[in-house]
Formats: sequence, C-alpha cells, structure tokens
Amino acid sequence: MVNKYDIAVIGSGPGGFTAAVRAAQLGAKVVLIEKSEIGGTCLNCGCIPTKFLWQALKTKQKIQKSYEYGFKATLEPFSFSDIIDKKDKSIANIRKGMEMILASYENIEVVKGAAFFKDKNMLAVSCHSGEIRNPIEVAADKIIIASGANPYEFKGFEFDGEKIISSADILNMRAVPKKMLIVGGGAIGIEMAAILAGFGSAVTLAERESQLLPGEDIEIAEEIKKNLQRQGVEVLTGCQDAFGLKDNFDKMLVVTGRKPENDLNLDNAGIDVSQKGFIKTNEYCKTNIENIYAVGDIAGKNLLAYTAQNEGAIAAENAVAGDKIKADNSIVPLAVFSNPPAASVKIKDFADYNDTSFGKFPFTASGRAFIENERVGFIKCAVDKNTHKPLAFWIVGAHADELINAAAQILKSGKPPSREMFFHPSLSECLFNAYEDAFGKCSEKAPGSSTHKKDR
Repeated sequence: MVNKYDIAVIGSGPGGFTAAVRAAQLGAKVVLIEKSEIGGTCLNCGCIPTKFLWQALKTKQKIQKSYEYGFKATLEPFSFSDIIDKKDKSIANIRKGMEMILASYENIEVVKGAAFFKDKNMLAVSCHSGEIRNPIEVAADKIIIASGANPYEFKGFEFDGEKIISSADILNMRAVPKKMLIVGGGAIGIEMAAILAGFGSAVTLAERESQLLPGEDIEIAEEIKKNLQRQGVEVLTGCQDAFGLKDNFDKMLVVTGRKPENDLNLDNAGIDVSQKGFIKTNEYCKTNIENIYAVGDIAGKNLLAYTAQNEGAIAAENAVAGDKIKADNSIVPLAVFSNPPAASVKIKDFADYNDTSFGKFPFTASGRAFIENERVGFIKCAVDKNTHKPLAFWIVGAHADELINAAAQILKSGKPPSREMFFHPSLSECLFNAYEDAFGKCSEKAPGSSTHKKDR
C-alpha cells in the first residue's frame, strides 16, 4: 500500500521541522520522516546540549563570584554526571514540546524510519537505518530533504566512542577527562575547550591553521585565544600533526567539519550533489529536480540551525505556492560560546569596501559591564567613511551571542544607528559607541584613547 501526501519532509531538525509546520499551515498534507529523535542534531547532540553545559559552567562561575555583590556563598561538591542528567531532562522536555506542536496539526503525520528514494516522487521508509527491510512506501508531489550532516571522520582515526570521540559523544560523557585533546579550532572546538577547562579538565586545543576560527577577524581570534589561555587551555595553532599527540591524552575530540547525511539513494531521483556530497540547490532552495528541495546542512551553505529554519520555511512556501521566495543569507550573524562568548556579523560584500574606518569600544568603559562584573572584551565596528553605512560588527564579551542580533538588524537596515535607540545602562549601547568611535566621536571615551584599528 502506498501512502500519498502533498509534501514529504526528510529529517526533523530545525530545517525539516520548520518546513513541515509551515507546509501544514498552508494547508498541505504532510509526512515528516525521522530516523532518530525529533529535533535532529541541534536539539539532541548539537546546539542545545552544548549551550546547556555552557550555561551550567556560567552558573558555577556566578556562584563562585557572588562575593562581588556582598554574598558569602560556597559551591558544594558536584557531580558532572548530575549535570548531564539535567541536560538530558531539558532536551527531553524541549523535544516533547516539538512533538506536541507536530501533533497539533491534523495534516502532519510523523513516520519514524530511514527514507530512501525510489524515484523523484516515491520514498521507501524503513525502521532499519542503512538497510531497507519491509519498508512502507510514501508518494509525494513535493519532497523537502533536510537530512542534516554528521561529524567528519579521518581515515585511521574513526570515532570509537572511547578514545577518539565526536561532538555527539562528548555531550554524553558522565565524567570530565583529566587530559583532553581537541582537534579543530573552529566554533565547536573552542566551545568544548572552554566548557571542559571550566569543569577541571586539562585541555589542549590544536588547530592546523595559523589562527583559531580560520577566516574570522584576526583580532577576535586572538582575543578568544588569550581568554582560553587565561582559563588554562593550551592552544596550538599551526599544528600540522595533532593526531600524533593522542597518546598523551585520555580522550581526543575531533571537530574538524561535517559531512552530509546523503545516504538516501539520491541517484534514484537524479539529484545532483557537489564534490563533497552536499545537495546542490538554487536561490529557491530547489534541487535540479523540479519537485525536490533541500534545506539546512545537507545543502552545505551555512550549516547553521537558524539559516536552516529560514530555508525550511522558504522551501515549504515555494513547494506549496510555487517558487516565489528567495533565500537571502546576505547578513548572517555568527556566535561562538567561548568564555566569554564571541560573535560577528558583516554585510555580504564587506571585502569589496576599501574606504573603511574601524571603531572599538571596550567593555571596561561600560557601566552595565561594571554592574554585571563582566568587563572582559570589546565591540568593534566597521563603517564606510563616505556614506557612514555600518558594514560589520565583531564582539567578544558578555552576551555577545545576544548583542549580535541587534548588530545584524543595524546592518540589515543599512542606516547608521542613533543614540536614542539604546537603553542606558545597557551593553547594547556599546554597539553605538563603537560605531561613533569609527569617526572619533564617541563621548564615552577620553580624547586620544581611541583603540580602533587603522583605517583602510
């Protein structure tokens, strides 16, 4: 028996979940196929559990610093295993909420199992991942692929869950390793280095490129490196043989990228993929096959939960009403949950601007930063000297992950920020101060104390 739907969605991560809900809101009969847990990587072994551990560390540090506000508090001995249990409970509650949302739509059916293409309109779904046994068949007019990506493995250093572990494995450890080697100085490597060091592990972070966060602003990368070193992390940049160090450590976490989850028999549908295996899509999130779309990590464009959500909604609307909406990823904020966090956002053609001025505002000059006892870090801004148009913001410091959202909206507007936009005392007003400093007009800094980079 073939089950027929208007739209089939493969994967229930941020992209797939959003696609299924939006398609149902538009009146389509939807099947959402998920081979593991609702929520995908982000909820179950990515963004959410990582940030839970990061927040647990911040809470521990707040208690230890409570004397700054006149309190006398002693942190009792704690179990890292108990923190993991709390993390799991939180994830289960969030997942339950997502399942309740899906169940509230009568026109969404959730099917557990691995999906494989039979042709461009037909899927076989089996509960045995990687092997089709007694599958059910799903026919759909339109198909949205949101199957995600997995941690990249190196030949000869495959994940074993014990010595060589992935970003998913580390989130389920019941104890903090005494000595941890982290291979990969991108966002995940930095975040886990900060978390594990904060809970007592002796961490070495190895990156083969000359800086952490390769491709990011060097000043931001160096500030993150300096903060990690203050926390006891040994940082090795330009390290060409990190794997050769593994015998000196209890565990080795490898976080050097992700590979697409494309084991879907794509050839049966004639779907084009890139050399690295990511599905090729156009600005409408459509593949080379007229009725098939791909969103999120599997499309290999940003590998971010929030851009996946945006693409999921766009793909659903285009699948239901025709290709009318384009995905606009010209301004995408990025955040790294280091300690303190860091973030950046810039316009898409930032590199094309030559007549640029930079402003910088340190958190040591912020009243709110003093109130919160979070004086480490700064905000930097790039502006066009001729039009005064803001072009980019970089932040290292408390709440950088939230401040960058306001910065992104400033860039999106294309207009200079004005003082009355920002509450006082707030950290967000530092965005305005950094902008003003680019023109030597910041009233919150003494004359001659400008620390902005040289104009270019």
